Amino acid sequence: MREFIRLQLKLKWGLNRNNKKTSAIMTSVAALLAVAVVLALVYVLSFALKATTLSPAPKQLAQLYLAIILVGLTVAATGMQIKRLYRPADILITARFPISPFKLFLSYLILNYIDLSVYSAVLCLPVMLVYGFAMGCMGFTYVMGVLLGAIFMPIVPFALSVFIAVPVVYLTSLLEKYGVARLVLFAVVLVGCFVLYDYILTALAQFFIHGKNWEAGTLEIWGKILSALDAYYDPAYYLGNMIFFDRFWLGFGVILGAGAALIAGGAAMAYAVCGKLRAKALENGFGGYARRTSIDGYGSSRAIFRYGFKEIMRTKTYSYFYFGVAISTPVMVFFCDRLVKIVGEAYVGVGLNFGASMLVISVFMAMICSFTGSVLSMEGKNFYITKLVPVEYRTQLLVKAFLNIGVGAVALLISAAVLGFLHFVNAVEMTVLIVTEVLLIVGFVFNGINLNLANPNLRPKANGEADEINITYMLMIGLVVAACIGASSIIFPRAEGIGAAWAYVAAVGIGLVYAAINFVIFWFTADKKYRKIEI
Repeated sequence: MREFIRLQLKLKWGLNRNNKKTSAIMTSVAALLAVAVVLALVYVLSFALKATTLSPAPKQLAQLYLAIILVGLTVAATGMQIKRLYRPADILITARFPISPFKLFLSYLILNYIDLSVYSAVLCLPVMLVYGFAMGCMGFTYVMGVLLGAIFMPIVPFALSVFIAVPVVYLTSLLEKYGVARLVLFAVVLVGCFVLYDYILTALAQFFIHGKNWEAGTLEIWGKILSALDAYYDPAYYLGNMIFFDRFWLGFGVILGAGAALIAGGAAMAYAVCGKLRAKALENGFGGYARRTSIDGYGSSRAIFRYGFKEIMRTKTYSYFYFGVAISTPVMVFFCDRLVKIVGEAYVGVGLNFGASMLVISVFMAMICSFTGSVLSMEGKNFYITKLVPVEYRTQLLVKAFLNIGVGAVALLISAAVLGFLHFVNAVEMTVLIVTEVLLIVGFVFNGINLNLANPNLRPKANGEADEINITYMLMIGLVVAACIGASSIIFPRAEGIGAAWAYVAAVGIGLVYAAINFVIFWFTADKKYRKIEI
């Protein structure tokens, strides 16, 4: 059992010589940027609330961050339990290992806890240390408390996840055949999280812009939130006791005792369920249900288009974070546009609706189209089939491009309709915005395809997941282009002697040049690059 755990840890956390250095570097940069944004938000929110009349005690506000981290760890732990205990990808391999089912089950629980401990340290230590700086409570005692909190924090999320995973597996099995329902549910959850995030950012913006005028209506809500978290039913309350050494033994006893009891009960239930599911999976060979297929008789382009759509829907990463983002984009555009408008009008002046809308929609179009950086990579080991079918390589890529352009265009038109209905932009501005964003979508899509042709990653991936590094490259390129479009749309109308008309020309011109360059590169190099790719 010990060797099995060591092997699994090495596979997940060890260095893989097959990974490219560029992939590791880009992944590290993206992770550091995300951490920097979160830490900045923690610092600003803590400083802002400390400076208000609410002036919460350090322990009281800390419980808010601890509660958020606990929720995140519980979600992550539940996903790990489902992936390893109930839907392991290596079940056919591990079934042949000289290890009993119980020891295998126990090994997976230990692995999940180790992984969760790593995530706990990565989340808890930076956030709570930055919080200590913001609140002015840094000291030896506080640092020791944070270290203890990071050590004991995984216990409760791990214990809860063992119980939560079973009903989640059951509910997802009911929706297994209904991909659209799962996708809509994911979009609803994504929008909900984004609305909460937007509320926090808007509250911060209102505080720095309006000061005390904002406090009268908002601090009461913050006070209620902090009071609700400072209660005996909240695990963050007991973690706060440990970190601030306030009734330390009460927090220590409750976390350790309740966690041990929940883990024992949940593990007993999970073992019974896990054994049955593993036996059923081995007997059925993971076959959920049989479906009859027949020759469709579609034309080549239509068949490739249909295949590409089904390929996206069958790949969870693609369908959730591609179609999911596309579905929720109109709602998120509205909230982002409103936030940018609030901040912009406070510091720059009125008349920023067009520039703010152009900036926000360009960013979301870049997010949606960034997935085109893996249109080839997601083929994986089946790539050779695309070289055998009697369809020109450039035609295959064009069909994939039109599919991705269509998804982005639908999200764009709905977003533009929302902005027009709410009078964020007038008819002329909406026309310019739509034309510009369509050109950007074309540019993003062909840029992603060109990038993937130059850097294809066809190594087998679990469940056909997308190639993250090319998506990261495309997202960064897209954000730069979006920033240029947004900056020109905001600055030009306010610059002396330029005016709004030149802002429209600049926006359409940037979009046209970007789309034309990438399409020309694609048209004259795609077929040649495709032929050179070997699996």
